[in-house]
Amino acid sequence: MSKSIRDKVDYVVYCVNEFARAHSIPYSRAFDYLDKYQALDYIVNFYVENTQTPMRLMLEDMAECCRARGGTLV
Repeated sequence: MSKSIRDKVDYVVYCVNEFARAHSIPYSRAFDYLDKYQALDYIVNFYVENTQTPMRLMLEDMAECCRARGGTLV
């Protein structure tokens, strides 16, 4: 696996962990939720921009991405 792909995987894992912690839910539930409402695609597709965004704002962006697609967790 190339370093750039590994960096993206690590960042997605970090984002999912932080989302799970912020909403007091298990990692697996956070992953499934973010995947279902396409927030994982958002994280990956805008990787460069997202790595420059503070995590507090990323959490808000992920939640908004999910809400815009029908998510109701947050």
